[in-house]
Amino acid sequence: MRKFPVAIALVAALAVPSAAVVGLSGTAGAGNAVLGTSCAKLTGTVTGTVTMSTCVPKQATYASASAKSSSLLNGGTLTWKTSKKTTIIAKPTLTSVTPVTCTVAGSAEETATGAITGGTATYTKKGTTFTATVCISPAGALSLAPGTKATF
Repeated sequence: MRKFPVAIALVAALAVPSAAVVGLSGTAGAGNAVLGTSCAKLTGTVTGTVTMSTCVPKQATYASASAKSSSLLNGGTLTWKTSKKTTIIAKPTLTSVTPVTCTVAGSAEETATGAITGGTATYTKKGTTFTATVCISPAGALSLAPGTKATF
């Protein structure tokens, strides 16, 4: 039952560590990108949309980022609310986590790691790494593993 990689990849793309998932207002790799961004909440489904929120540093134009789960399996674009700026993430590498710390019985837990390759958001920076440890429930619901954050 390994349909979790799609969900994890999606989450990974949304949880761009070392610069948190945040939109850019300039060009990718802009010198004014915020470093050390993290998002404490991730919600969504394997077959739907994934949203990362509760991000810091807090900025109104980068309140949350979302994308279709399927578009992130092989890398994809996160769109920030309310700025509509984007963060592009390369196809993430997925690593199964054992023991699983997810609270829903039967869930899988994977860590997704990838690179930010571009976008229009200044909240993230091209060349930084993102990381997210995601729980995938048997029903296909996505969430961050307990006590973790998505980082950019």
